[in-house]
Amino acid sequence: MNAYSKKVAVEQFSKRSNAYVACSALMDQADLDTVVGLLDLTGAERVLDVATGTGNLAMAMSPHVKEVTGIDITSGMLELAVKAARERGLTNIDNLVGDVEHLPFKEEEFDVVTCRFSFHHFPEPRMALCEMARVLRPGGRLVIEDMLSSEDTVKSEYQNKMENLRDPSHIKHYRASELERMLQEAGLVIVDRVGGGSDFDFGHWIEMADPPAWNVKRIREMMEASMEGDRSGLDVRVEDGRMVFSYTTAIVVGRKGI
Repeated sequence: MNAYSKKVAVEQFSKRSNAYVACSALMDQADLDTVVGLLDLTGAERVLDVATGTGNLAMAMSPHVKEVTGIDITSGMLELAVKAARERGLTNIDNLVGDVEHLPFKEEEFDVVTCRFSFHHFPEPRMALCEMARVLRPGGRLVIEDMLSSEDTVKSEYQNKMENLRDPSHIKHYRASELERMLQEAGLVIVDRVGGGSDFDFGHWIEMADPPAWNVKRIREMMEASMEGDRSGLDVRVEDGRMVFSYTTAIVVGRKGI
């Protein structure tokens, strides 16, 4: 299952990499600035950006640190990250293809490890967190930013069912309590939390993943049904004739013990 999930993720993101370049949530400069601001950077840090994708966070951190290494399982996404960094004249970013569950680095190699809007794709999230913690120096910071699902189990399951229909590489949007517990189990102390949200247009959201027509029909039906009583926890609504919804997001910062 693990190997199959990774194969699906590579195929999905290779096929749709250009769609993710245009995703406003991933490019949101205010959000990127918030993440960078939480890190108390001095300019001397070595940073690892896990599942870096098209490199938005790596590029945001680049002017504030010594060097950034971006790693991603999808070579097509990394090609876009390399191109974007080159166009901006950023020379302290290296990108390589790799698996978060088997990071090709020594223990305690990085001062900061980040992962933005990707954690929900990891087949073995606890293994991924342990690897990220392994390569982090004592006292270093690990940052996870991702969409969350409701603490209500029924709403969480409803949301994740739609996500799986839309994107076969989706594993799970975790509840905030689940995410923080996994960080703590990996030996990290939670030192900061910043909540947020992101609005999505249903049509653009579907276009990003390009699911089969039958799945789109089913997802639309579920979205419409969820308006009654907010069954999905996504506050689905109609604005100016368009169906829109809101993700709850969180930036969680953990510190590795000394």
